[in-house]
Amino acid sequence: ENVTSLLKGFPIVCEAFDKAEAKAMLVNAILENMPETYLVSGSGMASLNSANLIKTRKITDRFYLCGDLTNDVDAGNGLFGARVLVCAAHQAHAVLRIIAGEFEV
Repeated sequence: ENVTSLLKGFPIVCEAFDKAEAKAMLVNAILENMPETYLVSGSGMASLNSANLIKTRKITDRFYLCGDLTNDVDAGNGLFGARVLVCAAHQAHAVLRIIAGEFEV
């Protein structure tokens, strides 16, 4: 309920919650109430599947989603540091590209 007031003035928000409910709450609050804010989120970094499945996707002009979009920790897939780091690196790189004015993935 206070996402907008807490994050007001930040041009970029990088989401890093573990729980799907928290991710959805933050993403929805930003997309609905902060149209000028860039949002970089992660989804699908659990499992022992190949780290090469993790990608960065541009969902809208201001919303980027990093991960494989299928392997959720809530689905019983374990989190493994290597895949989490790959996804986090994708998110960090997306933020750097936004700062540099490079908006395509």
